Amino acid sequence: MATFQIHDDYSSLVENKKPKNLQFAKKLKSNIPRIALQPIHTFQQNAKRPKPVEKEDPAKMLAVSTAVVSKPEAQVPEVDYPVKTIRFKPVFKKTNLISKTNNLIEKEYEEEILRYLFALEKRAQIIKPHYMTKQLHLNWEMRSVLIDWLVSVAHEYKMSNNTVHLTVNYLDRFLSNISVIRGKLQLVGATAMMIAGKIEEIYPPDSKEWSYLTRDAFSVDQIHKMEQLMLKVLNFEMNPPTILDFIKRLCTKHKIDKKTMYLAMYLSELVLLEGDEYLQHFPSKLASAALALARYTLSKSDPWNRKLEETAGYTLKQLSPVVQKQQKTFKSSPFKEHQAIQKKYASEKYQRVALLKPRILELDGEE
Repeated sequence: MATFQIHDDYSSLVENKKPKNLQFAKKLKSNIPRIALQPIHTFQQNAKRPKPVEKEDPAKMLAVSTAVVSKPEAQVPEVDYPVKTIRFKPVFKKTNLISKTNNLIEKEYEEEILRYLFALEKRAQIIKPHYMTKQLHLNWEMRSVLIDWLVSVAHEYKMSNNTVHLTVNYLDRFLSNISVIRGKLQLVGATAMMIAGKIEEIYPPDSKEWSYLTRDAFSVDQIHKMEQLMLKVLNFEMNPPTILDFIKRLCTKHKIDKKTMYLAMYLSELVLLEGDEYLQHFPSKLASAALALARYTLSKSDPWNRKLEETAGYTLKQLSPVVQKQQKTFKSSPFKEHQAIQKKYASEKYQRVALLKPRILELDGEE
């Protein structure tokens, strides 16, 4: 495994300073001003309405063409019509027309989308489950610290949950192929989230903001170089299926309530911190196990019914080892040192699912 190291192009600026290894920013605020798009004014107050064109009678046209015109035609004076400002009222008060149309389209093709995701995860770039054994300067604890910081950054900047999942996927795939020294691990994580933000977000933090978030431990030029290297290592495969993709698709197809979906999402993000215990499984299997455990925790009847089994392609017996691992992760979550995920899902937005207590696991079909 090749060792990766970036040469500092700004060594004169960092002389007599100790290296900053994983010094994560405490205040996640950016002083980079954002430029808002200016509205386009379709109707102007002093605009002139064009003169209406009258339809000509064919009989009159024939008479004019045969007659001798002795005098020039009088010019019609232009009249300025007052133009009033037009205000459009929304057609739908509670539902958006665009989102409603998209939901109808997704519902029509949900079977094809699920089949595509299942096929894509099997041919996606493989993550080596035990890649950390070849990392001479890193361990799983450092990875957990980095992911916890990235989750807090995403929460502060109101990024989507899929951005977090994509970031961890990029991070693990990169570390599976490139050996990284400890001092550059935060650079790898920040670059991974910057790329994921460009794919998922409308206003993603740029390289200057990421340099600020790392307390200027890495320059903008270093972040750009890492971005180029990461894209090459990942072979520009930037849209792999994630655990969150399968959770949302399964919940939409089977009309599962939001609290169950939020709890499954919470379990899926706790899984991201663990590393090698879960990397050997496909995202669809981890999503199915998280959904089954969430339904069991909320005392749903038949947590993994036949319809879910047919859609996901996993029996409860196949999911049982993963469910047991996730149950241990769920139990130990309040006592872990890193609490960014727990704090995020303890909010009202996610119906405080992080405060739920796990039940004693007794699922039918356990081995």
